[in-house]
Amino acid sequence: MIFKKYIEEIILFLIYALLGYSGYALNNAYLHLSHDTVFVFYMFFIVFTFDNFREFVLIRIISAVSKIRKTLLYIDRNLNEVSNYYAVTKIIFKSFDRLFTGRPYALFILEGEMLYLTHYNNISDFKDLPTSINKTLFNGLSVQILKYKLDDLALSGEIKDKLLKEKMNIAFIFPGFGDVFAMLFVDGNRCSLLKNRDHLRYFERIQKKTGRILENTALHIDLEEKNFEIEKIFEVSKGILSSLDTKTILDLILNSIKTLVNYDAAAIFLLDYNSKKLLSMSSFGYASSYDKNLYLKIGQGSCGWVAESREIEVINDVKEASHYYGLRKETKSQISLPLIFDNEVTGVLCLESNRLGNFNEKSINILKNFSHLAAIAIHNARQVEVIRAKQALESELISAGAVQRGLLRKVFPKIQYLKYTAVNIPSKIVSGDLYDIIYFNEKTLGISIGDVSGKGAPAALMMTLILAGLRSQKQTFLTVCDMVYRLNNLLYESTIEGMYATFFYGVISVENNKLYYTNAGHNAPFLIKSNGEVIKLNKGGIVLGYIPDFNYIQDEVDFEKGDLFVAYTDGITEAMNSKEEEFGEDRLLAVLRENSAASVYEIKDNIIKAVKDFSKSELFDDDLTLLICKYETQNITH
Repeated sequence: MIFKKYIEEIILFLIYALLGYSGYALNNAYLHLSHDTVFVFYMFFIVFTFDNFREFVLIRIISAVSKIRKTLLYIDRNLNEVSNYYAVTKIIFKSFDRLFTGRPYALFILEGEMLYLTHYNNISDFKDLPTSINKTLFNGLSVQILKYKLDDLALSGEIKDKLLKEKMNIAFIFPGFGDVFAMLFVDGNRCSLLKNRDHLRYFERIQKKTGRILENTALHIDLEEKNFEIEKIFEVSKGILSSLDTKTILDLILNSIKTLVNYDAAAIFLLDYNSKKLLSMSSFGYASSYDKNLYLKIGQGSCGWVAESREIEVINDVKEASHYYGLRKETKSQISLPLIFDNEVTGVLCLESNRLGNFNEKSINILKNFSHLAAIAIHNARQVEVIRAKQALESELISAGAVQRGLLRKVFPKIQYLKYTAVNIPSKIVSGDLYDIIYFNEKTLGISIGDVSGKGAPAALMMTLILAGLRSQKQTFLTVCDMVYRLNNLLYESTIEGMYATFFYGVISVENNKLYYTNAGHNAPFLIKSNGEVIKLNKGGIVLGYIPDFNYIQDEVDFEKGDLFVAYTDGITEAMNSKEEEFGEDRLLAVLRENSAASVYEIKDNIIKAVKDFSKSELFDDDLTLLICKYETQNITH
């Protein structure tokens, strides 16, 4: 029976081979042969066939294997040579197109809380694919197993049906540093990798490497995009403060959004309460006949529905939308956001795209920030007196702390042996406090904390300027004192007289067990050594923005395993009780000593609790910010 099986498979191979010199046909035939059959077939030809024909067939066999091996080697080799997210994905997309020639596949990559469809090929209809998958569906999924059957995944029936419609029944997992970071769905019945154990083992190695490289480079690109977003927000904020022409400001907002979110047409509408219409204040990409007379009724189309419901609407396919009102025949997807100022809808921001599913969670987060700015600009247009408009704008600039909370980093990079956390609790709508954590490499981390003088919008804008300046300089590899020197000059040249900021900036080197720092007039952070010794980090110079070209001092201290670093703003130490007594440094140190063995998260929570218990209040009279970093004795995953 075994011999009969070999003969049948050899005949099948000969049929494919004799069909012509098509490498594609021979590759498909080869994939259906077992290793034993190939060996028997090889021996058969050595003994019984003519040299020329034998050489022809053997070349085709080797070519089939070689194409896959070369592609796998190409991925492995080139991933070691790139550090840019887009370069990594370019290599992956190109290689997968070669690996799965003529086979359907779809690649999803994590962004925020969702795995988004990033690349696909050989799909009969894009609309047959899910555009995103919630990452919570893979909670508890073992990343030690790199290949799953579709039925083994906790996907909804709708998603499974869409994937199976394209015959994709196998999922390859690309683990990051803990969770699933990417997922590749393929046709398991015709997947070349599944036909060869050696190829599959090699691909598993590439899966592990690719997932981690994707996560690292995605973190880098996220930081770059966040910095660019800060620059654009600051640019628009300056425009709002310097201009009373609403259309000019709204045009600036649309142009700034264009650099962050891809769109083909956009409009910002003003709600006219008398006529119950949305009137276009600024638009781009519409026919000239619409430009001057573009308006919608309340409840009409997606924009009218958003104005009425006060909810954001994302339409992935306008053909399937229940209340889409078309002004462009090219539009395939759309997003609309309400513009809310002082709890009132003042208008709607609308973007349209010629691509299906163009707007995702990342787009929404970016547009929320700019919708606040647009709401402020429209509010400004309704003010009669310039002074009242300026005062209202300053009091409500960037709509409470929504934008600020987006600027302060929430997801921290991973550094070997370091465990850290940070918190900012504003006393009012906006905060003048700031913190930042900057990833340089796997052994080097930048940390900063600051406190801007004054309150309200001016302090919030100055805080934004410091963050933008700090992040824009991070790639220049400056010493800490040079970094603070440049920030000082930036603030001196860009802010009004009398505004300043206390600031502490440090760089932790795990490789050298050192903390290099400069303190510009800020409350001295504590470095608590593993033996209980307390070091106050107070060397540096004066506050930022007070005197130009001030030469700051840089100091360094040992930062070793078991050490604890705690930086804070005066909202902690100057918190008062009913007797007008301050919480003070001594009480803070007592909390730190009592909790020195606790995690950074427990230390943070216990400090905040101690301040609240002392002041007998859930509210703070001043902004409160903490930045805590612990050098663990063991490498603990964040």
